[in-house]
Amino acid sequence: MKQFYLLIFHTICLVSEKSSIFADSSSSTKAPLSKDAISEENGIKFGEQGSSLEHVLTVGNGISMSTKSFFTKYVHSQQPVIFKQAIKSSPAYNLWSDNYFLQLDDIPKDHDVLVESRKKENRSAPPVRMPFKEFVSIYNVTDQYMVEPIPPFLLKDFILPHHLQCQQLMRDIIVEAFMWFSSGGTSSVVHTDSVENMNCLVAGKKRFIFVSPQQSDLVPIDHPEGAYSGIDVDNVDLSKYPGVPQVDFLYADVEAGDCLYIPFKWIHQVRSYDRNIAVNIWWDTFRNSELNLDVCDSAFDPDWSLNRVEFTGFQGLDGSPAIVRDHITDIMKSESSDFDSFVIKLGVQLLDEEEFQQTEEYDEIIAVAKQMFSILDVDQDGRASRNDLEMLSDDHWNVIGYNFNLIRSMVDEILEADGEEIGAGQEPHDEL
Repeated sequence: MKQFYLLIFHTICLVSEKSSIFADSSSSTKAPLSKDAISEENGIKFGEQGSSLEHVLTVGNGISMSTKSFFTKYVHSQQPVIFKQAIKSSPAYNLWSDNYFLQLDDIPKDHDVLVESRKKENRSAPPVRMPFKEFVSIYNVTDQYMVEPIPPFLLKDFILPHHLQCQQLMRDIIVEAFMWFSSGGTSSVVHTDSVENMNCLVAGKKRFIFVSPQQSDLVPIDHPEGAYSGIDVDNVDLSKYPGVPQVDFLYADVEAGDCLYIPFKWIHQVRSYDRNIAVNIWWDTFRNSELNLDVCDSAFDPDWSLNRVEFTGFQGLDGSPAIVRDHITDIMKSESSDFDSFVIKLGVQLLDEEEFQQTEEYDEIIAVAKQMFSILDVDQDGRASRNDLEMLSDDHWNVIGYNFNLIRSMVDEILEADGEEIGAGQEPHDEL
């Protein structure tokens, strides 16, 4: 049952060891075009071509903020913000050295982690799995980096920043907390997240480049099935992406101890520097309105670690009408689709394989897809358009979500029967 949320949670991002590109993060003026902004091919990197480049808002060093203040000031307005030194008091900030990891003796022998093999993110490159300690022993001499839900034996080390310490948020709305771990020199694709995202940096530095949703037409997400753009982040092809120079970019320079709020659907790209460990805390944007901020904890609890969080998991988003609506609206953003192109845009594993298309299982899946498409095509003209989607009710989206989940279940069963890893090469990626 992983197919849909592997389409929803996108991207992992890391970068190079050139810390000189970091400007004064308190500045709101255009950052200079540095030598490090030029790629080896003498191309201009993503974020250095726009009409302006300003730093995101910053909450000063160690300033504590309640969940109510955070949501009221920043989440409700969908405004990126850095909380400086928000996790510096967390044990992870001081403990998470390679020696600490290698000396842990409470790691189950069968506990392994997902490892990517290329520091410049490539969605077509399959990841591998290996024991955690093996990764720690080799990552400094390879291009491999880890992306995995924080291992259970490390949850106790990470104390939630004050602005996320709310019982209801931690019990009902947090999806997952992921750990990104590399030696630096990594970069992400240009992408969006279909969740709210708090990126906390335990070690190293990162630079984030942002494009607001209001300017999303200038930076097309031309791979909507994975919520990312085909832009080469080291050498932007302005003939293919002519809107990029018109963008009012924002950037965020994040250092160890800082947390950065990345709002739902903000386009961004990330580069990581030096030995780099980050923790991403994801929560369901469509449940923000359910949060009773008046009963959230107002005082900071220095013992509130991640092992007290009840993660809903990606399955907690499974079949949500709001998420299904958002995903399908995204993949059909620019044009109407006939049935064949709609199936391709769904991006479901196996459906584009010619050999599988000759099987009875394929015919059964396509029959379900046709039922879903018939609902989307409100005017029954053979094409589903944005106008059609806007006419659908929540009841319609419930049925569409059920059919989409049914397709995923059918594909998962086929993959499991064939002994294949479900979602191989499509694991959730984000801010490396």
